[in-house]
Amino acid sequence: MKLNLFSVIALLATSTLVGINSPGNATPSNYQETCNHISVSGNVLSANCRRRNGTFNKTSIVLRGIENINGTFKVNNPAKVSNYQLTCDDIRIRGNHLTATCKRTNGTLKRTSIFLQGIKNINGVLKYSSSS
Repeated sequence: MKLNLFSVIALLATSTLVGINSPGNATPSNYQETCNHISVSGNVLSANCRRRNGTFNKTSIVLRGIENINGTFKVNNPAKVSNYQLTCDDIRIRGNHLTATCKRTNGTLKRTSIFLQGIKNINGVLKYSSSS
């Protein structure tokens, strides 16, 4: 199949847009610098985050792309909602460091962790962003 110039440009533009808010290729999270009372429940990260005017806002975000692969956290498809909570327990967050005890394929348990990427506090709201 022959691609014309328009098709190539459209394909490149789509590829670029898909990567803009992907946690897999994003910058390190920095929300923990301006948020407190940070917690996680399943795949939902919650915190009280400072707005520009100094007040705090209770906010949450669904974590994306994190899966349990044989007892280890991996970011596979940043467009998908994280599903690690289906096979992991004792899920905890400290700053931007997510930890849990996850099942391996042989049924044994393994403690694993990952640093969350690309989550920012944008005027009191947790959001994914690949740029500062």
